[in-house]
Amino acid sequence: MTEKNIKPKTILVVMNDKPRSLEIRKTFKDLGYEVISISEAQEAVDICIKSIIDLIILDLNLPDSDGMYVIDAIRKFNNELPIIVATGRSNIESKIFAFDAGANDYIVKPYNILELVARVKNQFRYLKVDDRHIFKNGNFLIDFDAKNVFVNGVEVHFTNFEYKIVVLLANNIDKSLSHEYIINHVWGEGGQDAGGLRVFMAGIRKKISKDTSSSKLIRTEIGTGYRMNSIK
Repeated sequence: MTEKNIKPKTILVVMNDKPRSLEIRKTFKDLGYEVISISEAQEAVDICIKSIIDLIILDLNLPDSDGMYVIDAIRKFNNELPIIVATGRSNIESKIFAFDAGANDYIVKPYNILELVARVKNQFRYLKVDDRHIFKNGNFLIDFDAKNVFVNGVEVHFTNFEYKIVVLLANNIDKSLSHEYIINHVWGEGGQDAGGLRVFMAGIRKKISKDTSSSKLIRTEIGTGYRMNSIK
């Protein structure tokens, strides 16, 4: 895999303050990050479900819902995504609520943009070290650091949940994982059913089936679950 295949980290900025949002977007794009800027809470949750987001900068004052809703909703399916609250609420109650809900950091407006940059870099610095490696199985490759997946050298674009399923199977290669086990580890208990999981698996298979060896990568264990096979 060449250096050009490593995509930059993606930051989701959820903020109703347009001038501040534009400043954050420009600052981090100039630093080489991908930046998605939106202003509504529900859209933020939807994006995190469908896409690979590496960090969120979140205001609490949003037009459609309180920003706390975003933290609560995301923590139901992702405990590792760094969330930095950047808001005008300076009272101690808001800070406590945000941290209790699952925020990683809290910065109060007005703040210097350089301090926000330092806080973002700090979050990336302390992401799990054991996620920073390459998994290779035949022509199938996962770059855990960049969250990229390649089949026969070509990047395959997975949704957030598809990626989590693939990573779970890869981390348990040659082991049969039950429907319940996969659902609990990807969505949380009660977050999906076997029928819904089958839909996601069909999507994954469709994306990797263009390569002959990769089409045999994931095996269905009838009535039980799924398994990733070792490809020689």
